[in-house]
This record gives sequence, C-alpha cells and structure tokens, in this order.
Amino acid sequence: MMTDPFPSSDFDPWAQTYDQDVQQSHFPFDGYDGALNTVIELAKPHTGMSVLDLGTGTGNLAVRFVKGNCDLWCTDFSEGMLEKAREKLPTAHFVLFDLRQDWPAELNRRFDRIVSAYVFHHFELDAKVELCKKLVNDHLTENGKLIIADISFLDAKTMSNYAESIGDLWEEEFYWLADESVRAMESAGMKVTYQRVSACAGVYVVSR
Repeated sequence: MMTDPFPSSDFDPWAQTYDQDVQQSHFPFDGYDGALNTVIELAKPHTGMSVLDLGTGTGNLAVRFVKGNCDLWCTDFSEGMLEKAREKLPTAHFVLFDLRQDWPAELNRRFDRIVSAYVFHHFELDAKVELCKKLVNDHLTENGKLIIADISFLDAKTMSNYAESIGDLWEEEFYWLADESVRAMESAGMKVTYQRVSACAGVYVVSR
C-alpha cells in the first residue's frame, strides 16, 4: 500500500496555527490575501448565489462570501480545519470530504460558483484537469464558474528562478504553471483565464 503524501492527520494540528501562518509575507503564502480577494472580485457574490468551497480549511475564503448572503457549502478532509471554519461560519453547510475520494451524495447538485484556495497544488496536472472538467460539467450551473486561487507561476522558468531566489524555503509540490495549465484545460474543452496575483500566487477562472 502506498503512503498517503497528504494525510488529513497532518492538517488537523495545523488548524491551530493556520490563520497566523498564512499571514507570512514569504513562500508559500506571499499574496495569500490578495488571491482570496481576487476570487471574491471575480465571483461577484450576491444574495441566493450557491457557492461550494472545496478545501475550505479554516474558512478564510468562505467567510468572504458571507456578506453576499450566499448559500454556502464548505468541504475539507480535515476535521480540525472544519472545526475552526464552523466557528466563523455558523450558517454554512459543512461536509467532511477528501477530493481524492468519490463525490459525496449531499453535494450531488449544481452550484453557481465553485471556489478553492491553496488546494489544487496537491494534484498533478492531469489530475487537476480531470477534476476541473468534472466540476465544470457535473456540478456548475449553466453560467457558473470554477474559480481557483493557488500557488502558481507563469511557466517553468519563472518557477525555477523563484525557487532559486528563496533557497531553503522552497518545497517541491505540483504547483500550477499557467502556460501548460491553461493549454491543457482548453484542450479538454474548458474556457480558462488566468490572473497573476503575486510572485507565487494566481487565480484561474474556468467555465464551459
């Protein structure tokens, strides 16, 4: 049996310090607040909009939708993270769910917006594309949008230069490369736009 590289047990204790950690001005959270705010600007939340937040963590993105009076659904595979999110979002719906597992019955519906922040870099490119296609085709309303904020670079050279510049702070994961990611998703039949937010963060908008 293969070892899980991202077990939920690693994230449960992190819930206690996560909100402090994301305020760091260096990798991987340089541009974190800007990326989340960009998601809100692009989503244009309003009363009655149905929103699904995948990998909500402690609720830092989801809480930004509260002022819009949205019908808010939040998932995470860490019960520790969800406990923190519930404190911030008493009116939201919560589902303990691992994106690598089968889609849960309670989420078998369509949403006006599906959003996610700092989650998809755990997936290789092919898995990113497959998951985005499933979300867009099976779980978005006709004019819905999938909006993803994450660790992202324009291309491989930009990422390599950035990694060299930060030295020991660098950790190797499946970070987005905008050039190949946009191309791969468009080849899979999706419309995609990309917006760079910081040296290591960006936002993707995906639709039919």
